[in-house]
Amino acid sequence: MALRDAGTAVHRFGLGPRPGEVDKVAAAGAESWLLGQLDGPYKRPKAFEGFLTIPEERRVMIYRYGELMPPLREARDAAKEAGDTARYEKLAADEREILYGFLIWARESLMLELNARTNVAVTTEQPFRERLVHFWSNHLVVPNLKLVAGIHSPAYERDVIHPHVTGKFADMLMAAIKSPAMLIFLDNHVSVGPNSPFGRKSKDGLNENLGREILELHTLGVDGGYTQDDVIALSKGITGWSTLPSGEFGEIAPELRKAVDWGGFHFFADRHEPGAFTLLAKTYAQEGVAQGEAMLNDLARHPSTAKFLARKLATHFVSDVPSDALVKRLADAYLAADTSLAEMTAALVESDEAWENAGTKLKQPHDYAVSVLRALDAPLADGKVWPQTSYKFPDYPWKERRWAAFYNPGVLDVALTGVTLSDFSSDEQRRGLEIAAFFRDVVAMGQPPYSAPGPQGWYDRWSDWNGADSLMKRVEFSLATAERHGDRAGDPRRFVDALLGARASADLKTTVANAATPAQGIGLALASPQFQRR
Repeated sequence: MALRDAGTAVHRFGLGPRPGEVDKVAAAGAESWLLGQLDGPYKRPKAFEGFLTIPEERRVMIYRYGELMPPLREARDAAKEAGDTARYEKLAADEREILYGFLIWARESLMLELNARTNVAVTTEQPFRERLVHFWSNHLVVPNLKLVAGIHSPAYERDVIHPHVTGKFADMLMAAIKSPAMLIFLDNHVSVGPNSPFGRKSKDGLNENLGREILELHTLGVDGGYTQDDVIALSKGITGWSTLPSGEFGEIAPELRKAVDWGGFHFFADRHEPGAFTLLAKTYAQEGVAQGEAMLNDLARHPSTAKFLARKLATHFVSDVPSDALVKRLADAYLAADTSLAEMTAALVESDEAWENAGTKLKQPHDYAVSVLRALDAPLADGKVWPQTSYKFPDYPWKERRWAAFYNPGVLDVALTGVTLSDFSSDEQRRGLEIAAFFRDVVAMGQPPYSAPGPQGWYDRWSDWNGADSLMKRVEFSLATAERHGDRAGDPRRFVDALLGARASADLKTTVANAATPAQGIGLALASPQFQRR
């Protein structure tokens, strides 16, 4: 019983077992092991040290788009108008240099972030807590769909979601909506109250994108009882919620460049729609930023929000169709504890339903790839994590292709022109190639890292991830990874027992024992349906 529950804990709630973890969980008690991960303050993983915050990343983009490019374009256009062909071509080449340098910096940053995120998941002793990070990051998602917002997707998860997964949802919601990543992704950074001082002078107007998604996807849910009037009211309540700079880079008063929130959240009082607004039959007469804050705090505490979040959490961990009784239990715990995510999650762990019918959920591709690396105790790129760097683009040596291993052919061809695998001779470059290969493998399984298809995030049903091609890519990944790291696992027969315990069928044990090589046996265990399921 203890080993069976431990297996359920590490597979259903965690990220798959590391060597010896099932026995440790069984000794500690599966439920206690999970609940213990909900306690204590947030501790920032060491792998995240040295990475840029969103405001710091914004300043890199501002430097590129707002300081370097405009005068260069002006000089180039002037040379063209003057008929100075040589100068025009030189300036155009300089512009391309800066553009390529920026694109490569963005690509490098994504690969470094993926490496750090993956290794945190592979090595953590709190895999349940890390699963919660992935879940809530997907709920309040900022996908990498457009450069000016998507470049912040990793930092958003690291700095906005990570610290709040066992805190209060009201706090997480507020941090997410005030993040420049979310504001830019859903266009609220350019939303202007039509009757505001700024709105009366400009052609800018109200943007409802963020207000609608807060109600439909982040809080109440599509059936949560709101109307279009509520969408408009909330959208007006958060007008002026923006970032410096808010529009095209460089279009901002010089004195604001000295603001302490440069690159971060900034409230433009002159863009906020004046007046009181009624949301869900309650009128909010607060002025300024407090009006939107009051609306979000009430939305976080609404019964429809509790039910929506509870059903989504239960669907992710337990069943594609969780019972109404389980959903109610989770929602009640959430409301009773003033939006505490730890209490709602504890109610999930303590419910009988969460421990029944193991294997009815399918691991999503990134989590599956992580579980393979955890099983082999094989951190990505040998566990090496490079910190992100803020580059001065004219001096960025992108032509040297020092980091060319990070770039995926077909995504940024310019970075690989004339480069072959033989060029990656150093350990540093080969580690970079391993990160890029991991990225490609997860993409091939159907889940491009940081790139959910839209504000709804990744879907969470069995049918969303059981396509034949995706499953075949998992098999290829497990076999290839076992070929590289299988020597860490020892005897494949003992490996399958430690990996799956009672989940391992007699047929699987026979298949593993009769494999042509130990590495193949280990790969088959990792590719088995029992290991892919939760």
